[in-house]
Amino acid sequence: MKGTYLLILRLDREIAGLPVGRLGVLDFPAGYYLYVGSAFGPGGLPARLAYHARKEKARPHWHIDYLRKHGRLEEAWCVACSERLERLWVDALSAASAVQSVVPGFGASDSPCKSHLFFSPVRPQPRVLTETLLQSVERAPVCVRRLSLEICTFDDV
Repeated sequence: MKGTYLLILRLDREIAGLPVGRLGVLDFPAGYYLYVGSAFGPGGLPARLAYHARKEKARPHWHIDYLRKHGRLEEAWCVACSERLERLWVDALSAASAVQSVVPGFGASDSPCKSHLFFSPVRPQPRVLTETLLQSVERAPVCVRRLSLEICTFDDV
């Protein structure tokens, strides 16, 4: 089951001077981070979400791995679909007033998007996120418009 996902990660305290691969050393204020990703490789969404659920990794592979080590993964919102929805979701979140795009290039190594990481000092309301993501799907191919948005929660330690 391949598809697109949105991770909701909470930082309880500011992380200053965090090295994030080629992006350099960055500061992350306390708050909520939303990360848009896709899972079109082996194992699809289940494998990718299981990977992100693990806090400790032998070696960071994606930009989000550096931040994940310091934050609590609260939820993943995902759509199983053969169409790539990442750009639609990033565009929709970029236009939303509830969150702001942060760290140019974050998660966007293979994407034309400015960043796949968004920030809010408070948890964005589920209704706002749902409306934002569903509005983006309205611009997707017809085969995508009937898909359901699933929400997974995590017991992070």
